[in-house]
Amino acid sequence: MTDAGAGARETPSGAGILWRAMPTLWRVAVAGIVAYRAEMVIWILSATLPLVMLALWDAASAAGPLAGFGQADFARYFTVTMVVRQLTGSWVVWELNYMVRSGSLSPQLLRPVNPLVYNFFETLAAIPWRMIVLVPLLAGLVVWRPDIVFAPEGWRVCVFLVSVALAFAVAWLVQAIFGMLAFWFEEAMGVFSVHFALWSFFSGYIVPMALLPGWISGVARWLPFYASLGVPVDVLIGRAGLPEVAAQAGWVVILALAGRIMWARGIRRYGAVGA
Repeated sequence: MTDAGAGARETPSGAGILWRAMPTLWRVAVAGIVAYRAEMVIWILSATLPLVMLALWDAASAAGPLAGFGQADFARYFTVTMVVRQLTGSWVVWELNYMVRSGSLSPQLLRPVNPLVYNFFETLAAIPWRMIVLVPLLAGLVVWRPDIVFAPEGWRVCVFLVSVALAFAVAWLVQAIFGMLAFWFEEAMGVFSVHFALWSFFSGYIVPMALLPGWISGVARWLPFYASLGVPVDVLIGRAGLPEVAAQAGWVVILALAGRIMWARGIRRYGAVGA
């Protein structure tokens, strides 16, 4: 075998580089989260809208159940929603948009690992900190409304964990795709703001899917909005099941392929303009 052939065989693949870099990526991501822990706490507290919605829907259902949701049902729904929101939240759209527009993406492209991979690890590293802040809020809710506590079936807990992982992937991929729009558009964040408004309504964030009109709910259940938040919530409380989780998996595949194509074309455009 020639030296060139041996060298080609010994050259690590992209997957090999990523595998060896994972421990370092994780340590750097955790260090970054710790360094900006005050900002992280503020970001966590800003994502507690479900507490506001809980108070509103609790008052609205005081006279009787709405579409099968009583006060205890609303309390459980929005408590689980708050937890899932913290487990699936991401900020890659803002970070990527800034890097593209400021040109700070250029030095990161010289690294052996895709900058989006680092953000993915950074987002995962933030989850334990979110839970630390979330626990006191949950304890306060239990004191206020003891009926929040419930025991779902064992299989639902298992499916819920899978669904949360898929919801995280969908939410992160959607944000990454909107962040990549900065390669082509100056107002990419404006487009994302429209998406966020639609997401808030059709994901179950501010209103349970069961309370939407029948045909709207029927369509919304199969959209990525619902896949990124509402599915794990409804799985745990008994209002969704395996078909919705399968739809989540489908969206992960679709969004991952779309993101891969957009990234390749976006980087070519980014380099073409001399960034």
